[in-house]
Amino acid sequence: MHRRILAIAGAIALTLPAGAAMAAGEEDPSSRFPSSDGAGAIDSDFTPSAIGADGRVTVIVELEGDPVAVVEAEEGRELSTSEREDIADSLEDAQEVVVDAIVDAGGEVSAQMHSAYNGVQAAIPAAELDAVADLPGVVAIHPVRTYSLDNAVSVPSLDIPALWENTGYTGEAIKVGIIDTGIDYTHATFGGPGTVAAFEEAAANSTLPADPALFGPDAPRVKGGIDLVGDAYDASSSDPERRIPVPDDNPLDCQGHGSHVAGTAGGSGVNPDGTTYTGPYDESTAGREFRVGPGVAPQVDLYAIRVFGCTGSTDVTVPPSTGPSPTVWTSSTSRWAPPTDAATIRARSPPPMRWGRASSSSPRRATRVTTPTSRARRARAKA
Repeated sequence: MHRRILAIAGAIALTLPAGAAMAAGEEDPSSRFPSSDGAGAIDSDFTPSAIGADGRVTVIVELEGDPVAVVEAEEGRELSTSEREDIADSLEDAQEVVVDAIVDAGGEVSAQMHSAYNGVQAAIPAAELDAVADLPGVVAIHPVRTYSLDNAVSVPSLDIPALWENTGYTGEAIKVGIIDTGIDYTHATFGGPGTVAAFEEAAANSTLPADPALFGPDAPRVKGGIDLVGDAYDASSSDPERRIPVPDDNPLDCQGHGSHVAGTAGGSGVNPDGTTYTGPYDESTAGREFRVGPGVAPQVDLYAIRVFGCTGSTDVTVPPSTGPSPTVWTSSTSRWAPPTDAATIRARSPPPMRWGRASSSSPRRATRVTTPTSRARRARAKA
C-alpha cells in the first residue's frame, strides 16, 4: 500500500505545471547553478573521422564461405596444395560479384582474402555502404582500424615503474649482453646524439674502432662488445664469401633488431625533443611524455655481441651447455669484455613466413592475398 501511494504521488507530481512545482518549494533549484550565455545554434554539419576526404570509408567486407584455414581445421588433416588452390579459387570467384558491385558504386578494392579469412578490403563511398551490406553473400561490414606505433606503454603496463620505486632496482651495476644484430650506440636511448648524421658517420667507419664517447668503458650505456661476423655475413647466402665471418671490434647495428631488443631490456628512454632521458626512474616516470620509453632495466651496462650481418641468418652460435646463456662460437671472445650478468639472444628458426601462394615445402605458412593487379592477371589467364 505504501509503495502504491508513493507511485501515485510521483505521477501527480509529474503532471503538475512547472510553476506549481516551484511553488511547493522555497526557490527554483536551478538558481543554485551559474548561467551560461548561449553560443548560437548547434552546428549539425558533422562528418565522422572514418570518412576520408574523398567521401569513402575503408572497410572489410566479410563474405559467406569458409576460408582455406577453416576448411583444413574442420577436415582434421593437411590439405594438399591443389585442394587449397581449389578452395581459394572458388572463394575468389564468389567474391567477384561483390568486387564488381563495389567498383560500380565508385569504390576501390585493395585486397581479396581467402586463406585465413574470406573477405574483401575496399574503400567504399559512405553513402553506398548499406547497398553493399545488402548484397547476396555479404555477412557483415567491418571498419578498418588505423594503428600507430607507441614505444612508451609496455613497461608501465608491467608495473615496472612501481618496481623501480619500491625496490630501487633499475639495473645499475648489472651487465647485460645482447647477442643479436648489434646495437646502434648513436641512438639517444643509449646516450648517443640520436641523429641521422651521427649514425651515418658511425656506419661509414663500422670496421674501425668506435667513438669511445659512444661505445666502450667510458660511454654512457653501451660499455663494450664485438662484431663476430661483419656487415656482409649471411649464413644462408649462396655466395660462399658471405658465409665466412669477418669479425671486428665495432658491433654497430645495421639491421635494427638488436637495438630494439637492447632498448626493451635497458634503454634509457628518449624525451619528446629527441634527447636522452636520464631519470628519475620511479613511479612518476610513467606520467611523462616520451618519444621512446625507457626499457625494463634502464641503468644496466649493455654489451653488444653481434652475430648477424646486415641481412640474412647466422650459424655462429651453438646450444648452451649447462649454463643459462647461449654460447657464442668464436676464438676471440675473451678479447672484448668481462663476463656479463645476463645475456639475451632473440632470433628465430625456421625462416619467416612467406607471402603468396602455398608451395609443397611450406603448406601451412603461406597466406594468399589477391590484389587488383594479380586479379587482372588471373582474369587474362582464364580468358
